[in-house]
Amino acid sequence: MGTKATGTGAGELAEAKRGFDQGRRSRPRGRQIPEPLWRMAVKAAARYGVPATARRLGLNATRLEKQVQRLAPAQAREEQSGFVELPWLKAAPLAECILEAEDLAGRKLRIHLKGGATAQAASLGRLLWTGEG
Repeated sequence: MGTKATGTGAGELAEAKRGFDQGRRSRPRGRQIPEPLWRMAVKAAARYGVPATARRLGLNATRLEKQVQRLAPAQAREEQSGFVELPWLKAAPLAECILEAEDLAGRKLRIHLKGGATAQAASLGRLLWTGEG
């Protein structure tokens, strides 16, 4: 049930595949997989799932799952410590609402709201008009 490798994600998985292929050619059989390769595999598994990543990289899925459990928390901390830029919302129009009510005696109530308060306009009107929330 993994995600199909397309776009930039396919680049991550392809890069991991190249790394593992090169590592297999340059490292004697039976030697441990180097930490940087495990990190690449764990990153790919986070995106595409363990079974699909293990199959694509030629790894044992159980061993990859153990590496995910070992390395994923550390990678998450590393990724969380990065800079996050939030978009400036200066150009966004403000929401606006006019609430008008009149009772049988002819009393009128008009409330003009701008911004985030518009979501509570109906509750505010009911509260002010009837005293009920």
